[in-house]
Amino acid sequence: MLSRVANSIYWMSRNIERAENYARFIQVNLNLSLDLPEETVDQWEPLVMTTGDQDLFKEQFRDFTRDHVIYFLAADSKNPTPSCRA
Repeated sequence: MLSRVANSIYWMSRNIERAENYARFIQVNLNLSLDLPEETVDQWEPLVMTTGDQDLFKEQFRDFTRDHVIYFLAADSKNPTPSCRA
């Protein structure tokens, strides 16, 4: 196997693993939100803090709402995480 092919396979697997972890974070938070009062907003901020992208998030969004955090972690092209670069 060529080293560049092996390198590509390694990074592809690593990026898939990171995307899967993000999906789990979001799924767990969504399940927890079913038992919390609707006005609870603070539960979404730790997800962004865990990734270390809180400064980038605050540049684009004002509040850590469910919709903002899910969009930022899963679909925002300005987020430099590997799960969003696919």
